[in-house]
Amino acid sequence: MAALALLAFGAFEFAGQVTGHATLTAQKASAPPQRKAELTPPPSPTAQAAPTASATASTQPAAPPRAQTIVPVSAVAFGPEGTADGDNPQIAARVLTDPGLGWLTQWYATPQFGGLKQGTGLLLDMGRMVTITTVSLTLGSPPGATLELRLGTAPDFSALSVATSATASGGQLSLPLTAPLRARYVLVWFTKLPPDDSGTYQALVHQITVQGQP
Repeated sequence: MAALALLAFGAFEFAGQVTGHATLTAQKASAPPQRKAELTPPPSPTAQAAPTASATASTQPAAPPRAQTIVPVSAVAFGPEGTADGDNPQIAARVLTDPGLGWLTQWYATPQFGGLKQGTGLLLDMGRMVTITTVSLTLGSPPGATLELRLGTAPDFSALSVATSATASGGQLSLPLTAPLRARYVLVWFTKLPPDDSGTYQALVHQITVQGQP
């Protein structure tokens, strides 16, 4: 009897092991396959810096338009009473058409026009409202002339405001504005004349160039 009992118990253990092994095998077979973890490499320093560089570039201000030469439609002599008493009006247009000869003021006994007037000059009509950044002059007189650059919207002295002033120290004089200004009329206004070869005082202007945006 004892032998039979041992045989029965051994058969029961064997059956249990077989059944458990089969169940485990079935569970493994039915379970979804496990994927290996995919490692993502960290972004490179260049990639990390790209958004910052792009953001920086997008915040940079746009470059201002490049200045270009704007040709006036006319140049006339201008005095304290406007075009009615300008010096040598018949040759004023030479500063635009014949710079070799240019425009010459009348001669005066003193640099301050002999006490006859407060100034004399040339009025340029741009033909329309333009943006002005720089006005340049080619002078033929000895150095020493003092002048104002006046800009405005009407050909009237009271409507032409002083944009800048300078004293010429040579034949070339550049008058850059501290900020671009809109105007139609440009007045080159002499307030002090340089000496000439005859012991009197007068100014010679060969050419006037206006730069800005049309």
